[in-house]
Amino acid sequence: MVAAIEFKLFAPNNKAATLLGSFSQWAAIPLEKDEKRYFRTNIKLEDGIYQYKFRVQSQSPCFEPHEWVEVTDA
Repeated sequence: MVAAIEFKLFAPNNKAATLLGSFSQWAAIPLEKDEKRYFRTNIKLEDGIYQYKFRVQSQSPCFEPHEWVEVTDA
């Protein structure tokens, strides 16, 4: 069965974010930032078990300016 799955990430201070997953062969899928400062997208997936993570373009002083950092959802 195929269902639309919403992926969302609250990252109000980040400039951009992408979703990477086993369902996309780890290719980056851009996320859109909404008015509540969540990055989100909907992906149609077959029933199954998938791995995924987010990548954000950081604004943190702990990283290089605009460095892309991978974030695992726990």
